[in-house]
Amino acid sequence: HPDQVRSNADLEEGDILFYTKPLGAGMVNTGLKAELAEEATIRAAEASMMTLNKYARDVMIHYRTHAVTDITGFGILGHLRELAEGSDKSIILDPARFVLLPQALEFARLGLIAEGAYHNRDATSAVVDAGDTVQAMEDLLYDPQTSGGLMISVHPEDADALEKALREKEGVVSVSRVGRVVAHEVGGKRIFLRTEA
Repeated sequence: HPDQVRSNADLEEGDILFYTKPLGAGMVNTGLKAELAEEATIRAAEASMMTLNKYARDVMIHYRTHAVTDITGFGILGHLRELAEGSDKSIILDPARFVLLPQALEFARLGLIAEGAYHNRDATSAVVDAGDTVQAMEDLLYDPQTSGGLMISVHPEDADALEKALREKEGVVSVSRVGRVVAHEVGGKRIFLRTEA
């Protein structure tokens, strides 16, 4: 239905950003190839990758959601760049708020990074202000995701209700409130990595 269509170019200033799956599929797949992934890690990654984004989509259309994209090969930061540039906005992103797949951060610290993450960094880092984000977490934000979740921007007055509804929806793997949309300053960065209280 036309009223249920969302684009990846309609962020509005003040919007709250949610992500609907655990982060780190690329790291876990790389760890699996290195034979370092534990059974519980493999199962968690499989469950996440096999979950359809339909469940989160069915919830979000009932709220004032503005821009939406699925996170795949370009990683979190690559897809957020598309959202920010397409909407002429900037994004404050809190890396600490993401739910991570088991062992994903461990593998990042070990340098088990998918080749695609290096390409993503090369393509996107010029518009990112990483602040004091640790290298391993930054690498996870560039990590290409196989069947990643939805990044949803929603009107701030609907954020709490959307979060509650997503958490209660069977089939939604996880919910992370990860950032907010701000005005873009000409010549400034598009994405700022900041820990927010």
